[in-house]
Parts: sequence; C-alpha cells; structure tokens
Amino acid sequence: MKTSSKKRNALTLKILTYAVLIAVLIYTIVPFATVILTSARSAKDAVRGPFTWPKEWSVIENYIEAWKIGNFSKYLLNSFYMMVLTVFGTLIVATLAGYSFAKFRYPGRNVMYYILLIGMMIPFQTIMLPLYFTLKSMGMLNSLTGISLLMIGTGEGFAIMMMRSFFISIPDSMIEAARLDGCSELKVLTKVILPNTFPAWTSLIVITAMGAWNNLLAPMMYIFDQNKYPIPYALYAFQSAHTTDYQLLAAGMMISMVPIVIVYVAFQSSFQNGLMAGAVKG
Repeated sequence: MKTSSKKRNALTLKILTYAVLIAVLIYTIVPFATVILTSARSAKDAVRGPFTWPKEWSVIENYIEAWKIGNFSKYLLNSFYMMVLTVFGTLIVATLAGYSFAKFRYPGRNVMYYILLIGMMIPFQTIMLPLYFTLKSMGMLNSLTGISLLMIGTGEGFAIMMMRSFFISIPDSMIEAARLDGCSELKVLTKVILPNTFPAWTSLIVITAMGAWNNLLAPMMYIFDQNKYPIPYALYAFQSAHTTDYQLLAAGMMISMVPIVIVYVAFQSSFQNGLMAGAVKG
C-alpha cells in the first residue's frame, strides 16, 4: 500500500510539474507568435485583432516598409556601436576587477566588493541627474560613446560579481604552479586564467549585449540628436497621437530582435554553462 501511494504521489507531482512547464511555455510563446503573425498581416487585416488568423498576407511589403519608415539602417548602426563598446568595456573591467577580488589579498578588498554590491541596489532613476552633470563635465553629452561608458559603469556591479564567482572556482594550485614556473602576474592572467574564462565570458556577453541593445531611457535622457538614438527609438515611427500601424510596428519589432537573437544563438552552447560557472563556490 505504501509503495502504491508513493507511486501515485510521484505521478501526481510529475503531472503537476509538466502542467506548470506547459503553462509557462504557452505564456512565453503566445506573445512572440502574436507579433510574428501581426507582422505578416495586411493593413486591413491588422485591425481585426492579434488572435485571429490573417486573411491577407503582406510579409515582404511590411518588412520593407518598416525598414524604410523606421530608418533602421541608421538606428541599427547606433545600437550596434553602443552594444560592441559596452560589451568590450564591461568584459575588460569585470575580468580584471573580478580576478583581483577573487585571487588577491589586500586591505579593504572585501569592503570595496560589498560597496560595489550595494551599488547594484541603487535604481538608475535616482542617479539620472548626477550622471547628467558627470557626462556634461566630461564633454560626453549627446554622445554614443558617453552613453556606452555610462552603461559600462552602471552594469559593472553584476558583471564583476559574476566574474569573481567564476575566478573563485579556479583552483589556487593552478595559479601557484604557474608562479613557481616563473610566470609574472600578467602572464598568469593571460596564459593560465583567460584561456579558461570563455564560459563566463559568453554569458556576460549575452547579458550585457541584451541590456545595451534594449536600453532606451539613457539615450533619451542624454542624447539630443535624434540621428544618434538607438534602435528602440525606431519603433516610435509607427505610432502617432491617434493611430498605430500595428503590422509595421510588429515588423519593426521583429527586425529589432534579429541582431540580439543572433548574438544569443552564437553563444548558446556555452551560455548555460557560463551562468553556472562558479555557482557553488561563489
């Protein structure tokens, strides 16, 4: 009887687990599928509602028109520049700082690290005004480079925490062996540590790239030239005070998704391993 009861409980738990997973899957897929279908509708068909099957298809025309009206050729380049600069800057600073916090012993190390973690709790909205004057004093207002440096600075807390956790998982014996062989600290980092850092880097690249690609608030606050706005701004072209071209808006959303999806797919194989790197010891 006890065995039968345990089997029933296990089966019930399994059914509930799959039910929850299926519900989450539907909740995730339905909005995305709705955008895809809407981007393929004709203008007349778009007003019928997002959950109806299209009667008229206008796929190529919608994407071509959305590309032209949204001026994606310009905004894509702006976002790509900010994304690349933000990713490279974040990787460099987070790698060096994370390695320092993980493998070096010096006074105030833990205090500085915890101050860094506390900084992650400060909402961006509360420091928008001080950042404005900081960028102004540096001569980087209305500059894509200035916005990239801002995103590097505000995102380093999480990035350093992630890289520190990864470096802690690397055995100290590996580093000591390299030092005994006569390697300097720079060679230990470049020849021993960095070749093993790719799993953590891939996760950090994807997370940082997504944040930089989707960032609209900072550019809208500190950039005054519309020609320098990132790709999220292009979606405003399909909306007015009274009407919205839903089929073009959906097509524009799909266009804006493509680059970041490519980044994710390129690093997908090691993304999950990178997220788990150092999780036990960090």
